[in-house]
Amino acid sequence: MFNITIGSASDTGMKRKENQDYHAYFPPEDGCANRKGLLVALADGMGGHSGGQMASRLAVETLMQNYYRNDDENIPASLTQAFLDANEAVIAKGEHDMKLRGMGSTLTAVVFKDGRMFFGHVGDSRGYTIVGHTMTQFTEDHSFVASLVKAGAIKPEEAKDHPESNIITRAIGMSRELKVDAPSSGMKLHNGQSILLCCDGLWGVVPEEEILSTVKTHPEPKIASEKLVELANANGGPDNITVVIARIDGIGLLSSLTSKLAR
Repeated sequence: MFNITIGSASDTGMKRKENQDYHAYFPPEDGCANRKGLLVALADGMGGHSGGQMASRLAVETLMQNYYRNDDENIPASLTQAFLDANEAVIAKGEHDMKLRGMGSTLTAVVFKDGRMFFGHVGDSRGYTIVGHTMTQFTEDHSFVASLVKAGAIKPEEAKDHPESNIITRAIGMSRELKVDAPSSGMKLHNGQSILLCCDGLWGVVPEEEILSTVKTHPEPKIASEKLVELANANGGPDNITVVIARIDGIGLLSSLTSKLAR
């Protein structure tokens, strides 16, 4: 078992009128956290007429509910199915309400269990691991520009200002044929490690070295999350900003988890 401390912060930003991000984390009350682990999820919605706000919330809530309801103890398989359920829920909602048709959302989630971390991911929100003074992105951006970088068509430094940087190639609600990134083998957790989930409202405007420095300077996850939101707003805050940080305090110690559902 391990001790884990989770903190988060979310803000509309300086240019948007509503916050279309949604995030949640809590161990279930029925005790199956011991069997299915602790699930943390973050989503960045897309769509007008509050469609993005609806999509992100529906995606996260469906993911949470269906992941813990699934009796399959294979975490990657259970997580993948919960993503597919979330995708179907968002598509069905859009088909039922014309004002919400075409809405979608990124969705990134991690599960902590038995000293390991598993993840599921679609879209361009990101997950990072921070160990010592090294920060590593463990998710892949599902975007048109990221595909150009991967193919060697453009350089990484050209991606930020590319005119089509906002085009996402994979997301919840985009298609019923959804491919979920959910590796079958979990990552081993380490003492003092932090896991950071964020939307592009953070990583798109705050350099990774500043994100790393902030997390190292402020070890309390809640404070670090708030400082990162402040940095994004100080850099113009062009989009909604959401950050979730989980700090692993010890491996092999009795786990102490605090239930929390946050928006």
